[in-house]
Amino acid sequence: MRRQGQTFHLQQLLRLAVAMLLLSGPAGTLAETVRVLFVSSHTSSPYLKFIEQAQQALQTGNPVRTTTTTLSAEALAADETGSLSGYDLVVALGIQAARAVRHQQPDAPVLYALIPQASWQQLQQSGELHCPEQRCSAVFIDQPLPRLLSIISTAFGKPTRIGVLLGPTSAQQHEELSRLAASHKMTLVTEQVSDQADLLPALDRLLENSDLLLAVADPLIYNSRTTRSLLLTTYRYRVPMLAYSRAFVEAGAALAVYSTPRQIGRQSADIIATWLKNPQAGLPAPQYPSNYRVRINSRVADSLRLDLARNPDLLSIIRKADNEPADDTE
Repeated sequence: MRRQGQTFHLQQLLRLAVAMLLLSGPAGTLAETVRVLFVSSHTSSPYLKFIEQAQQALQTGNPVRTTTTTLSAEALAADETGSLSGYDLVVALGIQAARAVRHQQPDAPVLYALIPQASWQQLQQSGELHCPEQRCSAVFIDQPLPRLLSIISTAFGKPTRIGVLLGPTSAQQHEELSRLAASHKMTLVTEQVSDQADLLPALDRLLENSDLLLAVADPLIYNSRTTRSLLLTTYRYRVPMLAYSRAFVEAGAALAVYSTPRQIGRQSADIIATWLKNPQAGLPAPQYPSNYRVRINSRVADSLRLDLARNPDLLSIIRKADNEPADDTE
């Protein structure tokens, strides 16, 4: 009778252990529904496309059932109820979302996306980046500098002088830019901008001594208020610009290298899917976009007498950059 009682007790313990495992979250089982929250800085098209693509990818071939919710950064920042406590993973899109997540201090891991690498580093250094127990990662929106310098070399035939405007956020990239330029036998020419009032005078000085303007993301320098003036000034000096977004090349940059929100959304979903399979391994290290696109403004290139659209090496890069058809839905 005593042995039967011990057996019964062991069976109860086993059932209890199994029940706890099933309720222990993604670290313990793949059967539980995992709740993912997207916090979006804006409701504009790039953010909506990212979320749509990430949601679709998470529902395809994923052994773990996931439910997704979307909140705006503004709504989250105003919420004092601790509404992030019920989520297993938070995805913060953009800088405003990153700050709103820090305000809420969730316990769940955080994946940051649609944020430039320099902004990520600045938020880290200033203590404005929430990373609970070092459980956070990022997919940057901008391109790795080695990729950009390589494309510059291919597209423009190794211009002697590469001009770069650096602001408070992008200043930390100076050392890497200088090293990469030297490795390609080019000279880096920079102007530091600390106030928007100094922007156009600094650009004038820079363009007088540059063969190409490389735009690197910095909110003080490149924003909706400054883009038109920067492009007009660059065109007046007959200096081509290599930009980091499709909008820039459509507005007058000679060339752009960029990743679409859908591409970054898919990459982020892949990171989440891998994490779901083994949450104890944690999120991977922050990373740049794997896939990207290269777009030429043929009208501007022809006006500047650049054979970009007839450069076979550049065309090869364009074809290999991403295997999806380019279209207006990117």
